[in-house]
Amino acid sequence: MNKKKYSQEPEEFISLARGRIHCRRCQAMSKRTRRQCRAPAVRKGGQVQRVCKAHGGLATGPRTTAGKQRSAAARTSHGRDTRRIREERSAKLREMLELETLGRSYGVISGPKTRGRKPGGKSSLSKGEEQEKCTNTGGNR
Repeated sequence: MNKKKYSQEPEEFISLARGRIHCRRCQAMSKRTRRQCRAPAVRKGGQVQRVCKAHGGLATGPRTTAGKQRSAAARTSHGRDTRRIREERSAKLREMLELETLGRSYGVISGPKTRGRKPGGKSSLSKGEEQEKCTNTGGNR
């Protein structure tokens, strides 16, 4: 079964009450049907939003300093990863990179370097020290 892709441009305005009211239309698109939401966009603070209240037009986010701090502490960037989990993972990756660098400097590890994401944050060895150790021992860099 082939799914038909709707390539219509989103409508900017909508007519309500038999054409007596003209207002902006919600710009949200359905993932499943690829069709535009049929609700009118909301007005908030004198400005017309791009989406209706069901799609977040009335959302304000945290307003108090305590609310902003809670949001910053609990914010996730992707899936289930919180800031604390990402920091722990980065520390472990940093430790593995340092161990691999030391192993290469002593000639215990040979071959290509470990592929994948490099750890963020500060390393105990500077880049100049790492390169110097690798070039002195003939390790691959």
